[in-house]
Amino acid sequence: MTPTIPSVLLMALLGAGPAPQGKTHSFRVVYEDTTKPDLAPIAAKMKERKILEGAAEMLSALKLPRTLTLKGTSCGEANAWYDNQTDIISFCYELVRDFMKSAGNSGKFNLTPEQAVIGPFLFIVLHETAHAVFAVLAVPVLGREEDAADQVAAYAATQLGGDFAERMLRAAAFMYDTDSARKPGEDDFADVHGLDRQRFYNVLCLAWGSDPKRYAFAKELGKLPDDRAEGCADEYHQVRYAVQTLIRKNVDPKEVERIRQKAARSKFGRSPN
Repeated sequence: MTPTIPSVLLMALLGAGPAPQGKTHSFRVVYEDTTKPDLAPIAAKMKERKILEGAAEMLSALKLPRTLTLKGTSCGEANAWYDNQTDIISFCYELVRDFMKSAGNSGKFNLTPEQAVIGPFLFIVLHETAHAVFAVLAVPVLGREEDAADQVAAYAATQLGGDFAERMLRAAAFMYDTDSARKPGEDDFADVHGLDRQRFYNVLCLAWGSDPKRYAFAKELGKLPDDRAEGCADEYHQVRYAVQTLIRKNVDPKEVERIRQKAARSKFGRSPN
């Protein structure tokens, strides 16, 4: 049976569809058709439910001097990336397919299968948008850009607030936990990305550092080591300071509050228990 996009995905993306009248976005949306039998239903559902439009609304507080394109496409691999020559952020239908395949194993992270699809997708939206922000705003990055993009994504997730943010970061940790089941090879060690297990603990640390009570799962489920947890508040504050210094002027605080209020009403944030 061909998998389908969970209907709750639309609501989790903060209410898909065009922006409220009078609002402008720094984003446009494109869906490319695919004839691949396992991907065509996914592409059709994403377009029908305006998934990328919902992602654009989630990002609407970000004001950029150039328009970014969020594109759904078939890539031949499960991937997503930002192209600084075209200002296109591509999301592969194969990536959504893989999230759906692994979603049934999300119980140990106290996630519903729907949350295990939605949460990683949202986190990747934030991660790839961070790459775009670095390029478009000429943000200086000290260290590996992939690490910085993960840090900005985790910080941005915490700013959505409440149960919505907790579910997203829990799901991001699940994604990296799942990916780390594969034994790394030399290509992984040489890659621009950190090892999936390292990214798993980095997400847990920033979540824990922002609010240990809200993100208690970092210790309870993620088993964040005490030695690392001791410095996580400092790690979070370091990221927050960098974002506020380098990016905050391009963020509309009134729009952030509107997005938070909409996230608070979303079914995505509800615990399965």
